[in-house]
Amino acid sequence: MTHADLSNRARIVHLVVTHGSDQYDIHFHMDRPPLVRDLMEQLQGKTHVTMVNQQVFYRGQRLHDSPNKPLDQFGIFNGNQINLVGETMTGSEEEHFRHLSSIGKDVKTTDIILECICHELDNLKQRQPPRDQCEQYLRDLYARNEQCRLNFQTFQTQVMNITASPSEKEAYRVKTELNALIRDRIDIVSNVSYAISSYQGGHNGYRLPTNDDYLFHKH
Repeated sequence: MTHADLSNRARIVHLVVTHGSDQYDIHFHMDRPPLVRDLMEQLQGKTHVTMVNQQVFYRGQRLHDSPNKPLDQFGIFNGNQINLVGETMTGSEEEHFRHLSSIGKDVKTTDIILECICHELDNLKQRQPPRDQCEQYLRDLYARNEQCRLNFQTFQTQVMNITASPSEKEAYRVKTELNALIRDRIDIVSNVSYAISSYQGGHNGYRLPTNDDYLFHKH
């Protein structure tokens, strides 16, 4: 076997996954070595088994316990067979899950914008310019923050309108988590609005949210 053959074999671009009596072809098109998470994301779309419910095995190794680990570190080569264990979602649950996941992506985007607003306001407070020297900047921050509020309120309504019952375990779990997250973000928006409105220059004792308050888009 030539060096080129070894290199091509080592580069994982195709795997075969068995789930019960079904088999699925998984293809990777990326510039970096694929991670376990990349595999699980594809499996969620193909098998309708959510990532939370997936147990992924290769020669006795539990891949799902290390989602951020490259597949090749498990000794997996191009064309190898992977085994998946997990319960498939029902038709209505899958529809609700997909809708909620789509809303979750929009929440993530707005969450990133809100974090940027908090960082900008925090930087302003550290510089301590008088309000009359940064009034327009504060107005712009306030307008962007209020847009975040409107976005989160829209997402909240969309989530509440999805009638996922407790029997739809995964969809119901995502709905519950999204509701809690959105309520938390609306509270943060209110606090930021108050901080912007009350800013005069100099310390006013308000603690802006820190990085620890922003965990959603880092998972």
